[in-house]
Amino acid sequence: MSDVPAGTGSGDALLDDAEVYALHALDADERSGVEAAREAAAADVREEFDARVDAVRETMAAQAAQYGVEPPAEVFERVLAQVVDDPGVTPIRRNRRPSRTALRAVAAAAVVVVAVAAGVVLGRSVLAGQDGRAPSETEIVLTAPDARTTQARVGDATISFIYSRERNAGVVLMNDVPPPQDGTVYQMWLMDPGGGARSRGTMTQADVRPTTTAAVTSIDGAVTFGISIERPGGAATPSDRIVTTLPIAPR
Repeated sequence: MSDVPAGTGSGDALLDDAEVYALHALDADERSGVEAAREAAAADVREEFDARVDAVRETMAAQAAQYGVEPPAEVFERVLAQVVDDPGVTPIRRNRRPSRTALRAVAAAAVVVVAVAAGVVLGRSVLAGQDGRAPSETEIVLTAPDARTTQARVGDATISFIYSRERNAGVVLMNDVPPPQDGTVYQMWLMDPGGGARSRGTMTQADVRPTTTAAVTSIDGAVTFGISIERPGGAATPSDRIVTTLPIAPR
């Protein structure tokens, strides 16, 4: 992931806390400290912090907000507890207070897992009753009963792929992935068992935000989702500049 540019700026410490702040994962003193740091920060840092907080909260609320139905209050705490206890996601254990860095890792994972949980709780029957409006690709995946998530930490960034074999589609969610460098784009791929790669679109600098989502259609028999760095316009096959690859489980 050395090809992905690193973030810079004196407000990095404040921006690093945006996700855990958005998820209310700080105690009262820590929250007050973050708010004081925001007030003291430069205007551009405050704007970026607010944008990250809004993006995280919008991602988590994407399902429930549009239906006017909220999932049970215990869903977030139950799923977050499962993430905290999962050694494959983070080394946090309940017998000690997690570090701020570890909490950020949990927050990034929780955004994805709770979004899926909320979609399942709301159910397909609710989705079908939306005044005749056709569901988006993201809604189709998040409400699928077989929705699964695979995730990778790449430096300070988190890249997740939520997919449904039943719906034959997926959603990529990128947190804190910096935009591609000048003269490059990110290109999404589906890798098939025989070694072939199918392009699923590119992301330019304008497409990549602190929290970025994109629909991935027709996953068919793909076994891997990947992102590479390519020249503008994309490539016919992936280059060796791979950002990440994420496994897709069989049906």
